[in-house]
Amino acid sequence: MKNRALIIVAAIFGLFVFNYNAAAGYLDSYSNITIKDKNSSESSGWYGPQEDTEVEPGAVKGQNWDLEGFYAFESTLAMVGGYDFINGEDGVEPGDIFIDVDGDAEYGPVNNGTGYGKTDVENNFGYDYVLDMDYSSGTPTYTVFELIDKGVGVSGSINKTVIYKSMQESNPWVYVSGGKQVASGTAWYMAGLTNTALGLDGDDALDGGSHNMMTVDLSFLPSGTIYTAHYTMECGNDSLMGQGSAAGVPEPATIFLLGSGLLGLFGYRKKIKKTDK
Repeated sequence: MKNRALIIVAAIFGLFVFNYNAAAGYLDSYSNITIKDKNSSESSGWYGPQEDTEVEPGAVKGQNWDLEGFYAFESTLAMVGGYDFINGEDGVEPGDIFIDVDGDAEYGPVNNGTGYGKTDVENNFGYDYVLDMDYSSGTPTYTVFELIDKGVGVSGSINKTVIYKSMQESNPWVYVSGGKQVASGTAWYMAGLTNTALGLDGDDALDGGSHNMMTVDLSFLPSGTIYTAHYTMECGNDSLMGQGSAAGVPEPATIFLLGSGLLGLFGYRKKIKKTDK
């Protein structure tokens, strides 16, 4: 009887986890937190006010250059686009993810004049953290740095601007040096996904066919932190912005804790029965 009860608990736990993993799409539990990057015109077509199916005005068109959206679930941030976040496109290198937590991030036309030709600048553009991405091992990893604002007698964190002067509004592109390391992690990456695989349909579906997705962990931020996320590639061809709230433990961990709790209660009940004997 005792073994049967244990099997039932384990089966329920296993079924719960399986159903979570086998549920329709990767973004089922996520919210779309994409906001306008302020670079688009209000005209219709490729350069319209939308972020999906849009690159910056005057940039190269195509799904392979399109940064489509930021999505968030608790402490997890997901980035989706036709652009290859690991290998880049046509020799154009992918960028780092910048995070602002105090609402003063500068993006859009305000960045005009802040750099030219992959220049290293002591300018955080208002961002407080950066996820410095590393793709050298084939598996994407990252180091999180808290950025230092430049002030009187203070050397600020150094970031690199995007390559084309006409795309300066997409700054910043990558982290170079400075700041304080606060965390590290491994990103999860999936390529060639359909809307069905992503769990997006109807008005939420993305245009363009094939999509790539990368997720990172923002648990280094205190729960409840309102943040603005930014990403672009080396040429600044497209810029992606998002605004979300960091919160809690990711659901897979919650499920694991629930299962562990059930097993623990079963063990405790078993111990009490032995004591009673």
